[in-house]
Amino acid sequence: MLNTTLINRYQILRELGSGGMGTVYLALDTYLEREVAVKMLDHHKFGTEGRGMLMHEARATARLSHPNVVMVFDVGELDRTPFIVMEYVPGHTLAEEKPHRLNEIVRLTRQVCAALTHAHAKGLIHRDVKPGNVLVSPEGVAKLMDFGLARATNARVEPEGSFTGTVSYVAPEQAMGEEVDPRADLYALGVMMYELFTGQLPFSGTSMQIIIKHIQEMPPSPKSLNPDLPSALDELIMHLLQKNPADRPDSAESVGHLLGILGDLYRMAFVH
Repeated sequence: MLNTTLINRYQILRELGSGGMGTVYLALDTYLEREVAVKMLDHHKFGTEGRGMLMHEARATARLSHPNVVMVFDVGELDRTPFIVMEYVPGHTLAEEKPHRLNEIVRLTRQVCAALTHAHAKGLIHRDVKPGNVLVSPEGVAKLMDFGLARATNARVEPEGSFTGTVSYVAPEQAMGEEVDPRADLYALGVMMYELFTGQLPFSGTSMQIIIKHIQEMPPSPKSLNPDLPSALDELIMHLLQKNPADRPDSAESVGHLLGILGDLYRMAFVH
């Protein structure tokens, strides 16, 4: 792939990483003379289903234009292998490098809320919110990526008993293959916050054990694992992790607003 030029425009420079649905390369947009990220599907591994998933990611993300969302610029095919041209964001994911200052976690999480607010307003549910899907730029800007599992709110429901997402972050209703709404993303956000503030996930075990726990059990409070965590954040996380979607906060916007208030209060605090 190196030095390949896609559709006479995007020159592949080097591999950035692989996983999920394909391999991501750094490329040069020779028209605009800017670096971009190109995500190519491993068609030998995923076939028609993977191709459809990748193109769905492109269509979903192309509807979004927000500073906290990785932008999609173009789509195409090379020898029947589809690819997506995206904004190149140097930096790291929250899974690769976790912040330790309390106010930094609050600030980045608030930016993820802003991305979700925008996506939900466009009728999109991300369905796979997790630290590995949040890029942090060198300037400290969080950008939500990988809408490959996103589904339009009015799309058909998956076959009964199936779900898309990552087991450790999946909402109970999503794990049971039920129809979901934006509050499923809020549950996943709560799991992500739990992990960032405590250093561990709410539930552990085999994939099936974790799914059952998501459906049936409440985890220990984050404050029981991190006594330095302010009570207001502890209560917010537990609110996000409620089993019944109706018992969670009503929107990512409201969560982001609360985080803004808390961030001002805890500006100089640290997570130990």
